[in-house]
Amino acid sequence: MGVISYFGFRALTQESTLNEYQTQQLAKSHVAQTQSFILQQLNQKQVRLDAMLAYLSLDKNALHTLISQDSDIENIFVLQKNKLAFPDISQPLSLKDQTLAELIMPISHDPTLLMAKQPTSEDKSPNSGWLVLQDNNYPALIYWRKTDEDTVGIKLSYVKFLADVISALDTNFTPDGIKISDNGQVLYQLSPEPIGNNQTPSYSQNLPFPLHGWQIDYYTAPVKGQSLYYLGTILIVTIILAVGFMAFMLYREFNRATRLASQQVSFVGQVSHELKTPLTNITLYAEMLNEMEAEENDQRAHYLGVIISESQRLSRLIQNVLTFTKLPQICIRQVDINQLMNQIYTAFKPVFEAKEIHLNLNINGQLSTKTDVDLVTQIISNLLSNAEKYAATGKQVDLNVEQDNDNIFIHIRDYGNGITAKELKQIFQPFYRVRSSITEGVSGTGIGLTIARQLAETLSGEINAINNEPGMTFTLRLPKR
Repeated sequence: MGVISYFGFRALTQESTLNEYQTQQLAKSHVAQTQSFILQQLNQKQVRLDAMLAYLSLDKNALHTLISQDSDIENIFVLQKNKLAFPDISQPLSLKDQTLAELIMPISHDPTLLMAKQPTSEDKSPNSGWLVLQDNNYPALIYWRKTDEDTVGIKLSYVKFLADVISALDTNFTPDGIKISDNGQVLYQLSPEPIGNNQTPSYSQNLPFPLHGWQIDYYTAPVKGQSLYYLGTILIVTIILAVGFMAFMLYREFNRATRLASQQVSFVGQVSHELKTPLTNITLYAEMLNEMEAEENDQRAHYLGVIISESQRLSRLIQNVLTFTKLPQICIRQVDINQLMNQIYTAFKPVFEAKEIHLNLNINGQLSTKTDVDLVTQIISNLLSNAEKYAATGKQVDLNVEQDNDNIFIHIRDYGNGITAKELKQIFQPFYRVRSSITEGVSGTGIGLTIARQLAETLSGEINAINNEPGMTFTLRLPKR
């Protein structure tokens, strides 16, 4: 769940960053588009005013007529030899002319102010350009042109210019909004939702001179980005809850299976234990009857022999089940391996001879080690019993014992049909039985090899099995102590 959360939030973060980048790029594009419209309007005014100034007559009546008839022109001034020639301040002035005269008074005293914001070069001074002054907290846009000793300036109608700009704008960026302001004073605003004073624009940009007081703010609608983030978070939480629920169900199912297996093993152990005592008694009394009546009635003795054989087999099966369900008790002592192997050989030889199987014992050297003699006997007996049951067709079983510096190796080699490589990997699993012609009609629980391997590991040894041509070999390794 931690990995899912990490990659989920990382994907959301990357998606959010990508959305922010795309939103920023879109805002920049729309702001640049709006700025282009505004500057285009200003350039058109500049071209028109520049052409007008090139051929403008400085006759006072003509100037007054031009001012009254041209809506782009709010007023005109003429400086001759750095003195204000128009409007004529020696004559009574209207309020409008008087305001203009006061506005440009600093220029008449210092004409270099006209050049302050103009691009200059070393060999040439500009002879025209824009001048921005403040007229009662409103910007006064003045385009001027200098010819010889005269400087003529036209104060652009700010209201007319603003109206032309707004009419030319194409700012329908729904669902986003845009605002144009001049030194904090809102000139234009278009947004589907009201723009609050505390709302932060996603992108802002100031216009170049002479509209450097203008600022364009672009406001991005946050609905889609937030919805994506919330949906992604909900999806991740849902996945985490689903994975957690699945893990909980698997954990509960595992506990249920473990508890059921434990109960089954406990039940088998209890039943086997209860069966063991009466079965032992049956075996004991059958043997006693067999001894008493063997000479009287051969047929009854045969039946008693069958009862004894079957009860002994049941006893071994029950003992295997009991051994499988509990840890074996270990009694480590010095064991003469040669003597032990001879005892096992002697015990199994009649059984093998009954099935016409030739059992060979080969011991290389005098061997001994510290181990549990009962557990080793049980392991070897289990392997020999398997060879007697499943490899009788080979008619030969070799019991070879050898050693190296650290271990003693006991090999049980048969010459039967063997098993497949796939089954060779599974024969030590509990209750697994090879399904083939060699197991047909042969009883077994499928836990004998499992018990043998557990006992070998208890003695710090191991059991391995390999296929031969023909038959197969089981090898018990016991460490020297």
